[in-house]
Formats: sequence, C-alpha cells, structure tokens
Amino acid sequence: MKGVRRVGFVLIVALLAAAIPVAAVASQDILKSSVQQAETQFDRSLTRAITNGLDPAAADDLMWRYSQVTAARPSAWWQAPVVSHTQLDKLGQLQADLTSAYQRDLADRRDGFTRALRTWNGLVLEARMAGVRVDDLGAGATYVRLSREAVTPNDFVALSQVLATDATEMQGRVAGYRSAQDQASTSLLSARALLASAGQYPQLNLDAFAAQLTSVANGLTSVHTVAGFQPLMDRLKGTSVGIQNLLNSRANAFSQLASARSTLAMAQSIGASVGNHPGTINALGAQLNTVGDQRSFQNLSGRLYQEKQALASAIFLKQMAPVAPVDLGVGKVIVISLSRQVLTAYQDGSAVLTTFVATGRPALPTPPGVYHVFARMYNFYMVSPWPYGSPYWYPRSLVRMGLEFLGGGYFIHDASWRSWYGPGSNLYNGTHGCVNVPYNPMTFLWGWAPIGTTVIVQY
Repeated sequence: MKGVRRVGFVLIVALLAAAIPVAAVASQDILKSSVQQAETQFDRSLTRAITNGLDPAAADDLMWRYSQVTAARPSAWWQAPVVSHTQLDKLGQLQADLTSAYQRDLADRRDGFTRALRTWNGLVLEARMAGVRVDDLGAGATYVRLSREAVTPNDFVALSQVLATDATEMQGRVAGYRSAQDQASTSLLSARALLASAGQYPQLNLDAFAAQLTSVANGLTSVHTVAGFQPLMDRLKGTSVGIQNLLNSRANAFSQLASARSTLAMAQSIGASVGNHPGTINALGAQLNTVGDQRSFQNLSGRLYQEKQALASAIFLKQMAPVAPVDLGVGKVIVISLSRQVLTAYQDGSAVLTTFVATGRPALPTPPGVYHVFARMYNFYMVSPWPYGSPYWYPRSLVRMGLEFLGGGYFIHDASWRSWYGPGSNLYNGTHGCVNVPYNPMTFLWGWAPIGTTVIVQY
C-alpha cells in the first residue's frame, strides 16, 4: 500500500509540474492581447490627435516614448508577464499624457482665438467710431458662433487665420482712413493759414475762399472712406491755389509799380522825355490799394509794365543820341562819351552810327583826348601784360577787328567774351583801357574807318 501511495504522489506532482507552463502560456497570451489592444488604441488616438492639431513637439515626445515601450522584450519566458504588465502600465500613462497634452493644446488654441477676438472687437469699435465701413468683413457674433462649433485645435487655428486676415484688412482701412483724414486736416489748416495771411490786406476779395473752406470743413465730418476724401482734397487744393494766385498777382503788381517808378527816376535823372508817364504811374499805384481780385491786379500789372517799357525806350533814345561835339568839320570822326558809354561815328558832320560801348575801368581808364587811328589789325590775340595772379591779368583773347588809336595798345575792338555794354559797364566790368564795341557795330567801323580817322574821347 505504501508503494501505491508513493507512486500516486509522484504522479500527482508530475502532473502539477506539467500544468504550470501550460497555465503560464495561456496567461501570457491574454497579456499580449491586452498589450496589442492598448498599443492599437494609443496609435489611433495619437494619429487622430496629430490630425486634429496636437502640438508637434508633444507628438514627437509621445511617439518616442511609445517606441521605447513597444521595443521592450523579455529575456526569458518567466519574465514575459512582468514585461507585459509594465507595457500595459506605460501605455496607460501614455494614453493619459496624450489626452492631457491634447486638451492643453485645445485650451491654448481656444484662448488664443479668444484674445484675437477681443482685439478684433476693439478694431471694429475703433473703425465704427471713425466712421469706416466694415459691414463687408466678418461680424463678432459670427466668430463667437463658429468658436462654439470648434472642437479641435485645428478648428481654432483656422478660425484665428480667418480672423487675422479680416483684422489686417480692418487695420489697413483704419490706418488708410486716419492717414487720409490727417492729410485733409493738414491741408485745411494750411489753406486757412494762407487765407489768414491774405486777410492782412483788407481790400482783397476773400469771402468766396472762406466759404469754400467752411464747406470743406463741414464735409470732412461725413467722410467714411479713403476715396471720400479725394474730392475734398481737390477742392482744398483749388482754393489754396486760388488764394496764392491772388497774393502773387498782388505782389507782382506792386513789383511792377516799384520797377516803373525806378525806371521813371532814371529817365528823369538823365533828362529823357517822360511826358505824362509820372501822373499815369501814380494813378495806377493808387488803384492798387483799392482792387481786390486777381484779374484787376493782372490788368494793372500789364499797364504798369507798358509804362515802364515806354520810359525804357525814352531812356534808350536819350542814351543813344549821337554825341555831338562842336564843329566836327568834314571827314570821318569817331566820338566816344565816357560818361554815357556811347560811341558815335560821323561822316562830314552827320551821324552814321551810334552804339553802346564799354570803356576802361576806374583803375585803368580810357584816356580823354583827340587821337587818330594808326593801325588796323585783324584776327589777332591780346596777351595780358600783367602777370598771372594780378587783379588785371586776363587770359589770351582773340580779337577779330581792332583799330589802334593810342600807343600802348589802346584799341577800339570787338569783344566776343562781353555781354554788357552801355552805362555802368565801365564801372563794374570795365576794360583795361580799350573801347569794346558789339560785333555788328564793330564790323561797320572796320569797313568804314581807314587809318588816319579822328578819334575823340571825351567825358
């Protein structure tokens, strides 16, 4: 009996030892299935979260951690349950971390959109206060409704982008409106300043300009678009130009009055015939203090200019009157007046040519006296006897025609470099003692005056 019991006991132990691996294998299969389900669930959850806008950095971290969990492998069969349980725990933590990261991203995107919406509402309020049209852009209520329908971070990102586009457009409209408004206001201030400047002359007709500026100022308050300012800017520009033209016409008229009076004084000083020009100029000057419109000023300017030109003609005739010394006799005589800067050529006592000339400067005057032409020279160069650096030095100068009348290089000659002849030319731009003659009159003298022609230089 004892032998039978011993055999039975051994048989039972052997059966139990054989059953342990079978149970372990069955349990491990269940754990592997659970791990696979957890991996599949996490993979789907992560993919969905990334698609819906999970932060890329958080997604990369979770994917790396997931790869570490799935890479774990037991080194022996009896370690498999421990590894599987560890994987299940870590996959559960990954799922919780994924949910937390996703909700955090969702909350951040929602908060960002809410802040942008508050900024948008402020822009709308500013635009409406400025009167800028915004009806064609998104309404705040629409964005609020859409935000309630948003369920993913990407939904809020898309809403924020649309809102940002509208906000940029809104800012551009407001900025453009403010800029146009500032330009119009500045132009209005400038026009008013110009009107005030014109107001110092009580006789000017400024009522129409003032009415135009008042009309523009009233119109500025009802403008709500950038384009709406342009017609008002055009009116301001037209008004300013009108005021400035009026002031310019007045200034030009008074300038013509001063010029006419100056010309009259010159004519009177040399004994030119002035007729009734003094009375006419005074009468026109008196009218300048009574007229107030541009056309009247232009009319008076034209009349004053005519008076000045008439006096200038009288001065020219007086200055260009032949120099007539007493008893010239017969023959050819050239008479040069230093005081008048005029040369007259006489043939048997009759003037055949009178022209303005330029004689010697005060430091190097043309000497008065009676002389005779003793040399005729053509196409020659005058070379300065003074050294370079001297105030009297001049560059080598070509002369086409020259009549020498006094030893030492005193010529009557043309001067291509000169543009000023007549009274005053000798004082401010005089010669070195020669007598400069314009080209055409000199051409006549060259063909007319032979050697021996008398030259009289007088004051």
